[in-house]
Amino acid sequence: MMTTRRPSIGLCWILAAVCVALTLHAGGQLQADGEAMASPPSVDSASFVDHYLEVAEEIDPALAEQLRSMCQSDPVRFSKALRQLGPTLSELVHLRQSDPQLFWRKIRELHLEATIETLAANIRSARGRGETVNPATEVQLRGLVEAQLGARLKSRHQYLDKMRQELERAEAELSKESDNFSASVGERVRWLLTR
Repeated sequence: MMTTRRPSIGLCWILAAVCVALTLHAGGQLQADGEAMASPPSVDSASFVDHYLEVAEEIDPALAEQLRSMCQSDPVRFSKALRQLGPTLSELVHLRQSDPQLFWRKIRELHLEATIETLAANIRSARGRGETVNPATEVQLRGLVEAQLGARLKSRHQYLDKMRQELERAEAELSKESDNFSASVGERVRWLLTR
């Protein structure tokens, strides 16, 4: 009889953290980039699956291994899993290609989130058993949360700076187009009449 391995609590937290991190940190960019990806490749595409599995490997090697095993043993279940994880992994795949620095920052944040969740669960479990928690463990948790929130703030500042630069470029292009409006109209009319 074949037993199926259930995902670990850490894996579930990582997947939840992926969704939260993408929404909080790069929601605007990912939403804008999502418009460019209006027609994602089909789940059956080998390169599409390879990219998903590569990103899953960066998030959690156990997750990637479960997905690879499922891909070979139960393609229908694998397809369903990819549909559930698809939007999140797709955004990370796209982010890895469009902004590798931000992609790796997000991966580090996800790993940090998994560490925080595991440590917090251990503390809650110990308290639930009536054990005294080592104060150093709580200090470690606080330090990790400070590092996580600090990294999140830094990411948001960098993202806002990037948005400002893109806005300045767009304003410069709009100004240039406005300045050349008459010439552009004349050029378009000539093209329409001579093609």
